[in-house]
This record gives sequence, structure tokens and C-alpha cells, in this order.
Amino acid sequence: MRFQSVIRFAVLLLLTASFGQASEPVPAAHKFVRASGDQLVVGEAGESVWLRGVALKPGNSAQENEKRFRELAELGVNTIRLPFSYRHFYDPETPDIIKAGAWNTIDEYLALARQHGMWVILQNLSIEGWQPVPVIGVPFDYSIWSDAGLQERYVGLWRKIAERYRHEPRIAGYSLFFEPITAAGSEQWGKLAQRTVDAIREVDTNHALFIERIYGINAERREISGIDLAPDDAFITVEDDNLVYEFYYFERDEYTHQFASWRADTQLERVYPDPDWIIDYQESSGFEISLPFDRNYLEFYLARQLEFGESHNVPMSIWGFGAMHTCFIEDRGGLRWLTDSLDLISQSKVHWTLWGYYDERFFAGKHDDVRPLLRAALAAGHTKN
Repeated sequence: MRFQSVIRFAVLLLLTASFGQASEPVPAAHKFVRASGDQLVVGEAGESVWLRGVALKPGNSAQENEKRFRELAELGVNTIRLPFSYRHFYDPETPDIIKAGAWNTIDEYLALARQHGMWVILQNLSIEGWQPVPVIGVPFDYSIWSDAGLQERYVGLWRKIAERYRHEPRIAGYSLFFEPITAAGSEQWGKLAQRTVDAIREVDTNHALFIERIYGINAERREISGIDLAPDDAFITVEDDNLVYEFYYFERDEYTHQFASWRADTQLERVYPDPDWIIDYQESSGFEISLPFDRNYLEFYLARQLEFGESHNVPMSIWGFGAMHTCFIEDRGGLRWLTDSLDLISQSKVHWTLWGYYDERFFAGKHDDVRPLLRAALAAGHTKN
């Protein structure tokens, strides 16, 4: 009798849990930002929306985060990009165990986004088995392309994230992989991207997925080889109808990252514009062009990336652009570079997030001359949600 009572109680709990899940309010699909042709839209009428904002790493306290969100909302920001590391979720020694508190920062950002009428993009910035950035004393790591276990962890983490936030319309989308550079050909990223998209779609059909272009193949970055990829080679295509293709716009690295402490290859003073610095731009396709480092070069490079969106009728996004604080001293032209970049970007059909607004290594948000420029760019076509 006691056993039967226990069974009846267990069944009741299961039914209650199932009923609770079934009755959980699910936002209508039109509540989510979604791709429609070369635009992003939201709402029943499919109103066009332009995602414009900043990438924002967590501050030192909840109070600091709230203050930053409030300041950015007053500036006109409608999108916050939250970069994260796999280490926020698991340790390599125990990859199947999600850390306690792993979701806290995302949940905090979402609460602040609701409060201030913003969207959040989740960006996977640090991936296990992946280190493509020239960092002094740190070896490159391309092992994810050959290690099936690392790929399973990567795909599995995105599936967990998507399952948890599948009904969250404050999330504009998921940026899947930071700066892909393959160990062999571009198909390595294409296959892994498709697997990741398929895994996410098993649990989340609502959110846009941001697919970044490739910056090199055969374990060699374009900045090191001096050879870029043509747009149709750099942007891999994935089967899905809710995608945004993205790239970074730190043009050029030698200027925007001059004297970066972690970069041995950018320890030379540069100025903008510089008519004497001729950029010999080359692509693996054989395309070549030589331009001085000025607005014309910036316009050329931006337009070259956006060719993919035009030819494939898909939305395009700049996940990060900006210049380090070393560009804003000793008449090196940082403010002029930012003015030209923001102007060109604002004239283009592209979504964007500025990198390093509160990062002292870049031009900080405290820079008095930056805020008016940014406010004007944010107001151009800005959509409050």
C-alpha cells in the first residue's frame, strides 16, 4: 500500500511538472529578431531593425553593470554584445559539468536589457582548442579542427545555451565562433558551422545565428600572410533561413592595434590618414589593388566585405570595430579614423557593435570627443524596441 502511494505521488509530480512546462508562456515568433532577405525585422508587421551598439564585457559588480547599461541607453545603444568563454561554463577537466553560476552573467544582462529596451547578442569569444590571435608567448592552437571531442563539446555547449534561452526575445541572436581560421581548407568551418546550426535548431528555432567569415586557411592569418580571401571564399554558406553573416573591421590592424602589448607584429607608430603608406591589398583569387591608407581604403575594404550580403541577399553585421588608445595620442589620427569609419558604416546596410567602449586599452567611453560621434551614428536609422 505504501509502495502504491509512493508511485501515485511520483506520477502526480510528473504530471504537475509536465503541466507547468506546457503552460509556460511561449513568445510568438514575431517577437524575435529574425532575418528577412538582407534585413533584420521584428514584430507582426516585420518592421526593419538595425542592431547598433557596443560589445560589453561584465564589470566588477552588478552596480557597475547597471550604470553602464543606463549610460549606453542614454547614448542611444539598442544592442549589447556579450562575449563569453567556454571557461565560464565548464573546466576542460570536467567538460560535462556546468559550473555553478554559469548562467548568472547572461541572466543579469538580459534583465538589464529588458529594463532599458535593448537586445543582447551572445558571442562565443574563447573556444576550447582554439587560439588564432598572435599573442606574445602564447602558441597558436588549431586543435578543434582535428579533435572530434573538442568539436562535440563546442556544439554541445551551444545546444545547452540555445535550449535554456530558446524563448528569450531579448536575445537578438547567437554569434557562434570568434575569428575562424582553419587548419586546412574553409570546409572545416563550413562543416562545423552546419553541425552547430543543426544542433541549435533541434531546441531553438527562434533566434538568428551569426556566422563569422574566415580570416585564413592552412593555419595562417591574413594579417600574417598578407593574402586575404575573396568574399565568396571568406564567408561560408550554411543551410538555414535565419542567419546573419559577420566580420570585424579593425582596418588596418597595423594602425588600430599599434603598440598592443600582446602583439609583436604591431610595434610601429602609424598615423591616419597616411598618403605615404600604400596598402597592397591581395586576395587568393588573384585580385589586387593598391590604395593609400585613408578613407578610400576604408571604404573599399568595407564595400568588399558587404559584396557577400548583396550577392546572397542576407543581413551583414560588423561584430567589432575600433582603435586602441595609442591611436588617439600624438596626432596619430584616431578621432579622424573613427569619424570616417562611423560615417562609412552608417551609410552602409550593416549592423554593428563597437568594441572596447569601456576597455582602457581602446578609446574608453570617457573620451569626450568620442561620445558625440557615437551618439550621431546610433541615431542614424536607430530603432527603439
